[in-house]
Amino acid sequence: MTTTTDVVHQSFRQVWRDRGYFFREAAMLTIAMGVCLHLFRVIYGDEATLRYAMTPLTDAILLVPMTYAAVAGILARPRMVFVNRPHMIAVTAAVAYISLSVPLHLYVLLVMKDVSFYVGMAGPWFSYLLLCVVYPVFLAMLWRVRYKN
Repeated sequence: MTTTTDVVHQSFRQVWRDRGYFFREAAMLTIAMGVCLHLFRVIYGDEATLRYAMTPLTDAILLVPMTYAAVAGILARPRMVFVNRPHMIAVTAAVAYISLSVPLHLYVLLVMKDVSFYVGMAGPWFSYLLLCVVYPVFLAMLWRVRYKN
C-alpha cells in the first residue's frame, strides 16, 4: 500500500508576503518598546527617564522597528482584513501614528540631537494617555489583523 502526503513548502519570501511583511510583529514590538519607555517615565519621573532610559542610543534602537513597521504597514494596508469598521480605524490610526513618529524621531535624533525634547513636548499626562488608552487599543487591534492571500 502506498500513500502520499502533499507537503507544501513555501519560500521565506512567500511567507513574508502572506504575513503582511511582518507588519503586525514589528508594530507590536514598536508599541511595546514605547510602553516600556512611557512606563519608566511614569514610575521614575522625567529626570531618571532622560538619564537612564530615553537616551540617543535608545531612540536610535527604537527607530529601527518603527521605520520597518511604518513601511510594512503602508505596503500591507491594502491586503489587511478587518473585523469591523472600528478595527479598520484603529489599525489605520496605528499605522499613521507609527509612520508620523518616524520623521519626528529622525529630526530629534539627527538634527536637534537632544532627546529631552520628548519630555518637554508633553507632560506626564501624555504618557498616562498612551499607557491607559492608546497603546492597549493599538495592541489589541494589531493582534487581530489578518491578511488576504
